[in-house]
Amino acid sequence: MSNLTKQLQEAVMENQTEPAIAGSDPTTFSKLWAETDAFAGGLQAREITAGNAVAIRLSNPRAFLIAFYGTLRNGCIPVTVPLEYSNADITTVLRETGANAYVTDETPFLGILNRVETVRVAITVDIDARMGIDLPTFLDNDGINSAGARTGIDIVRRSDDDRGLIAYIGHDDGEPLGVNYTHSALTAAADLGRSIVERGANCRHLGTLPLSDPIELAYGANAAILEGGQYHPLPDWDPETTRSLLSTDSVDRTFLTPRQYDALRALEDDVDDRVAVLERAMDSTGDKPGAAVRYRGRPETGLTHVRKPDEDDPDAPDEVLPGVETRTLDDHADGELSISGPRTMNGYVARPELTDELIATVDGRRWVRIGVFDRDETGVSRVGDPMESIHGRSRS
Repeated sequence: MSNLTKQLQEAVMENQTEPAIAGSDPTTFSKLWAETDAFAGGLQAREITAGNAVAIRLSNPRAFLIAFYGTLRNGCIPVTVPLEYSNADITTVLRETGANAYVTDETPFLGILNRVETVRVAITVDIDARMGIDLPTFLDNDGINSAGARTGIDIVRRSDDDRGLIAYIGHDDGEPLGVNYTHSALTAAADLGRSIVERGANCRHLGTLPLSDPIELAYGANAAILEGGQYHPLPDWDPETTRSLLSTDSVDRTFLTPRQYDALRALEDDVDDRVAVLERAMDSTGDKPGAAVRYRGRPETGLTHVRKPDEDDPDAPDEVLPGVETRTLDDHADGELSISGPRTMNGYVARPELTDELIATVDGRRWVRIGVFDRDETGVSRVGDPMESIHGRSRS
């Protein structure tokens, strides 16, 4: 079975009556498992089986996680879609992945389905189902396992090297850009995410970023839930609510973008010990205001570096996170600084040339290129960042 599904099952066994997802209507571990089971049963009832793709575009965090874990439990591949994607983008995603199911809470979606032949069922959340099926109805199925009991469908086994997630992260030349991850990469990300919480903490994570962000999903929500902790979603970010939740000890940590962190710091509250600032830039130069722990990484590489507040040495270099290796791939003055580790992507979706451009294999090990760096007597400075130009491209 996928390691992620196995870890979820273990967390459920140990914390059945505890909330896995907080909020106005908390979801206990046992309820999350039952609904995950039912979602997988709904897929099986429609002959959507191992290796098939299920596209998830949801703003509702609870429904998102039910669909995500249920898809994995059935041996299928979840495809996460950013909320800002247009109908044309979503159509491209469904076609590129050959998705057999589409889970959404936005209307209208019939125009999308009419242009995609592979989708067998549209599952709707909090909207008019029309030609689809609403989530409660989809979850209402027999789900009988091979023993003939309603104790949960059989967990479909997948290898560590199989695709475990397709996450769409932006655009490449105006077209949606998706990243492939293996099951082992997802597990490694969740393992590292659990270690971000200080020892002895309860692993309660406040979700200020959308779950379609693969770093928020893998290192935040997954890490908290698989630890037996609690994911506290905050679908609509605002600094006042975030400050309140952090200050009242309702959560132990949250991931923020630099812009969100600046807004939170403007409120002049000491919340740095519960904040991890996520930065896309990989270089360790420049000013870094504030005292929060700052993690660096990208969807392609996962989290790779960390900078902790150090009053004695504010210019101390970033630390490389466990399991990550860095190197320059060229012996010339300018080298391609690259990342290797268990949490890196397995390539882009339907972009073989772009994948070949950014991934190199040396002595059997895969390296993801993160930029051209110039080496001189003063150290290493960045000359260019290929992924910055990719993510910066907008739809024409």
